[in-house]
Amino acid sequence: MRILFISWWWPYPANNGSKIRAYNLLRQLASVHDITLLSFAAPGEADPNHVEHLRAFCRHVEAVPRPDYRPNSLRATAGYLSRWPRSLVDTYSQAMARRVSDLVGAGSADVVIGYELQTMRYLELARGLPTIIEEIEVTGYHDRVRAASGAARARAQLTVNKLESALHSLMARGCAVTVVSEQERELVLRAAPPGARVEVIPNGVDTIRLRPLSTAQPQPFTLIYTGAVTYSANLDAVTYFVQDVLPLVRRQFPETRLLVTGGTGSVDVSALAAQPGVTFTGYLPDVAAAVREAWAVVVPLREGGGTRLKVLEAMALGTPVVSTRKGAEGLDVRHGANILLADTADALAQAIASLFRDPALRAGLAGNARRLVEETYDWSVIGRRLLALVEDMAAVRR
Repeated sequence: MRILFISWWWPYPANNGSKIRAYNLLRQLASVHDITLLSFAAPGEADPNHVEHLRAFCRHVEAVPRPDYRPNSLRATAGYLSRWPRSLVDTYSQAMARRVSDLVGAGSADVVIGYELQTMRYLELARGLPTIIEEIEVTGYHDRVRAASGAARARAQLTVNKLESALHSLMARGCAVTVVSEQERELVLRAAPPGARVEVIPNGVDTIRLRPLSTAQPQPFTLIYTGAVTYSANLDAVTYFVQDVLPLVRRQFPETRLLVTGGTGSVDVSALAAQPGVTFTGYLPDVAAAVREAWAVVVPLREGGGTRLKVLEAMALGTPVVSTRKGAEGLDVRHGANILLADTADALAQAIASLFRDPALRAGLAGNARRLVEETYDWSVIGRRLLALVEDMAAVRR
């Protein structure tokens, strides 16, 4: 089967969560079917070596310049009058639209997959073909409505209304939707017509590449948060932990330190970095090594949607995880068996303290978590679920 995969993210190197998912799902699809990859690429991405790497398993690879969303541009402002959310108006690429139309018109695809909601508009160009929107995430849009007030709330609600209307229109024409958690599925179903297909295909992890090493030397009283604070949910989580949780931990264990990985961009983290025990490492080429050297990964997320690759990766690497329930949302985890869950600053601090005091607890959580990801969340397992959906969509059309 010939699959046209349209990606908002250039998938290699896979250095953020969206790219990791795209890259691994492409490999799984390509193990069975012929893949044509049309991907947006930011400046500096899609260099010849990276293109060649993708061509090792994709039949055809093509990059299109990725447009930036400029909320104050004339086109974005005119988007208030469009049936599409303003971001999808301002970032619509005529170059991408032409390539999709050319490939569909030439009969080069049997199924078209759009990766993430920024590709929704291009699926309208594939009429007559089975289409799938892969990994829709709408929780953040609903969060913005709840957090805003006045005119800002009205604008956020307008965006949600437009997004739901666009999803309803696509699903009414037979487009399937995938999400990464049951919570996300329930939100998407609000906009779905009767009989719409909304499938949960969770995130995964490469359990062969990411695994515990006997040579790793975890550093006592070291915590790590993996995620760039340029993403608002990460910034909120880090700010909350540094201000409200870490001081409680350090009262009991003054030597406790927190490492925050990922770029900071234009975000001013100077006040957070000045707090005792806090280090912003910047981008690390090998985050796995830093995670293996920590006593625990902390995931104090309070907003955002999807499922957290950072949790699955820590579990694969053999590092215990302490998380809010929001941070572990969508994952089949059990408190006290393979993770510690807490939703207040005091409870998070006590969970971390219990890990620090109890080597057997650390070892038990790590071992159980590793078994969970091997059996349930390896990309080979996740990929089979997407393959089944693709093949079923094609069979229905036939």
